[in-house]
Amino acid sequence: MKWSKLLVSTLVVSSLAAAAPVFAEREIADEPAWDSEPAPHNYDPQKREEADKRVFDKESFQLAANPVIVIDPGHGGDDPGAVGNGLKEKDLTLDIGLRAKNYIVANYPATVYMTRSSDTTVSLSSRTSFANAQNADFFVSMHINAATDASANGVETYAYPGSVNGKRLATETYNQLKSSFANPRGVKEYAYYVLTYTNMPATLGETGFISNASDASKLAQSSFRQTLATQYASGMHRYWWGF
Repeated sequence: MKWSKLLVSTLVVSSLAAAAPVFAEREIADEPAWDSEPAPHNYDPQKREEADKRVFDKESFQLAANPVIVIDPGHGGDDPGAVGNGLKEKDLTLDIGLRAKNYIVANYPATVYMTRSSDTTVSLSSRTSFANAQNADFFVSMHINAATDASANGVETYAYPGSVNGKRLATETYNQLKSSFANPRGVKEYAYYVLTYTNMPATLGETGFISNASDASKLAQSSFRQTLATQYASGMHRYWWGF
């Protein structure tokens, strides 16, 4: 037990050191960081390290052709997330997440779980603990951005600092999502809670600013949310299957 705690502490300290420059540069994406709650009981740094060393080749796909994916619609229930222009982040992320799940299971050989499938309150530790319990192959958390400056707009994705496969997952989803926004903000790294305590590669996407009138007007359209869901799914497909 003491050794496990030492591993976690070492990982967190190194995370902060790696993440600090990114934190200083990022304009927003104010999601809960690694220290928002205690780590879930089933967080295993060794499993995370092993998952990040996985080499994606033909043989590995034959062994695991049916990936287990956990989609995490941000916020929910008592936590509305960002609010602006008549919209709530929790509603948008749930809709996009459900649409992404439906698209994936209809088109790809994959098993998809949701951290929430309705407007319910789910703690950060419950989200990551759930993903770890499913032995997921990767984890995608969906969010909508906000800023005090109403001109801020665009899309960005995040990975845990130093995570090779997490960065690749964040990059593949970003490359699909960026065509829907005029301002591609890039792929970044930060120790958000849900990226820190998942035992598998993970990414967090911020698709548009609810505080920006132009982004919000698009997010209000079901057809646009379907496009984002399809792009998320395509990014996941490219991450796992390579095309």
